[in-house]
Amino acid sequence: MNKKILFACDLDNTLLHSHRRKAEGAICAEVLDGKEQSFFTPLAYKLIGELTAREDVIFLPVTTRSKEQYKRIKFPEGCTPKLALVCNGAVLLEEDEPEKLWYEESEKLTAPYRDELNSLCEKYSEYECYKTVRIVDDMFLFVYCYNKDEIESIAAECMKDTFLTVEYSGSKMYFFPPVSNKGYGVKRFAERYGCERIISAGDSMIDCSMLEIADTALVPDEKMRSLLKNENTLVCNEEHFSEFILKYVLNNNLLTD
Repeated sequence: MNKKILFACDLDNTLLHSHRRKAEGAICAEVLDGKEQSFFTPLAYKLIGELTAREDVIFLPVTTRSKEQYKRIKFPEGCTPKLALVCNGAVLLEEDEPEKLWYEESEKLTAPYRDELNSLCEKYSEYECYKTVRIVDDMFLFVYCYNKDEIESIAAECMKDTFLTVEYSGSKMYFFPPVSNKGYGVKRFAERYGCERIISAGDSMIDCSMLEIADTALVPDEKMRSLLKNENTLVCNEEHFSEFILKYVLNNNLLTD
């Protein structure tokens, strides 16, 4: 692969939007149990087609979604990325299948933390304040809380309970081994494929690690920028974040600007 620019892009609330933020004319990207879940704006759908035609850019979705959750997404016909990082960077999908060497390396990296993951999973499964508690693809622990308003204080208490990295978004809380973060996954990928520049886009604290290592970080608002030390951070100046990031990648001289 001779492409030298890596565009590492979060999915949910970055490239995709839920039904709660459905734009006029939005194109369904995901169906679950017969219900439409996620959407592209019409312009973003068109721009993805243009992006995948670029020979100088590797378009790499980077998500906390599991392998199966990622496979539910329907990109524009003929524009499904050949590569994607799922499970917060721990699993590299190649044509929708886990790349063997990457997976084996991730298993070795997370092995020292497996007992802690299992112990927390067993412990938190007994808590009535959690709707769902499960280990995702053997790589990290996912917890869904009933009370979204208390997620920050709940996470703060959990941080006292473990040496794993605790992060949250909405009602969802994650327990990651230190090596299972998006930044480390993107760095591994860039080194493997010889990328000369990294552009990252994301909307939550879970994306901060890959935004920090980027040559250019793209974020939706000033609140998100305030979480970063990366001076090369650009804030969305359009209505739709997905359209802003795709236009940036398509319309700039990325190796020199």
